[in-house]
Amino acid sequence: MILIAGGQFDVNLRALHERLTYRDIPFYSLLVGPNQTPNLRIDIQGNRLEVNDSEISPTACFIRHDVFLHQASDRKRAQTSALNWFQAVRGWAVSQPSVQVFNRHSYLCENNKVQNLLLAQAHGLSIPDTIVVNDLSNLDTSAEAKVHKPVAGGEYTGLVSELHQSPTLDYPRFIQPRLQRPEMRIYRIGPALMAFWLYSSELDYRRTQDVKIVHTAVPHTLGNDLMRLLDHLELDFAAADFMADEEGTLHFLEVNTQPMFAAFDRATHGKLCDAIIDGLFY
Repeated sequence: MILIAGGQFDVNLRALHERLTYRDIPFYSLLVGPNQTPNLRIDIQGNRLEVNDSEISPTACFIRHDVFLHQASDRKRAQTSALNWFQAVRGWAVSQPSVQVFNRHSYLCENNKVQNLLLAQAHGLSIPDTIVVNDLSNLDTSAEAKVHKPVAGGEYTGLVSELHQSPTLDYPRFIQPRLQRPEMRIYRIGPALMAFWLYSSELDYRRTQDVKIVHTAVPHTLGNDLMRLLDHLELDFAAADFMADEEGTLHFLEVNTQPMFAAFDRATHGKLCDAIIDGLFY
């Protein structure tokens, strides 16, 4: 039995639920939200997980930190709740050798975007010309050819020319050349890689969700180099993003350890969720 845990409104978990149901694979949903608060009890000494007064003994667990908080009236409290639910359930799951989970060891260290770029380069992947600054004094802020984004994420990618805090930023940001569409995203799911082209006219398609997703083959050399990087990071479930320069060379941008996948699953007619299920060695 697979334990599926996360937010009540997480469309990615909904897609996984639908695929598990389609394949007639038993699963248990531990979903939390404004309209849904299960009764959780973890007996540390007895090493028992109980939900709604019943012991749950999964053979695998797929858990997502809930980021779908738009239904919550108190976002700060909802974020605190999501973090504590995630830590509680994942902490139990990764401590059970008999329970298969993705990225079992990766949470012993942070996923750092600066480190990702340095390690990607060391493992043979091309990366964009990148600097990290909190001072724009020596940059041409009128240039349309450069973009910025926070080193820890949490904001959309923007044009350097649109930064109005010049010359001093509120925190360090990546400054990179503006690369070309389409963007490529490659998922690692257990031993498998799945690649997609993302076509959009937006600088950051996440602003409007104006994007066309097309399943494609994984470039051989790129896939091998990416696998080595993800092995180094001890990630067996992740998504890496790439964009091309004017010569068509794909440059590594970042790794996401909790990627959205519902829209990409639709582009494969359920094969991405199949890979998640199969990757959990059900």
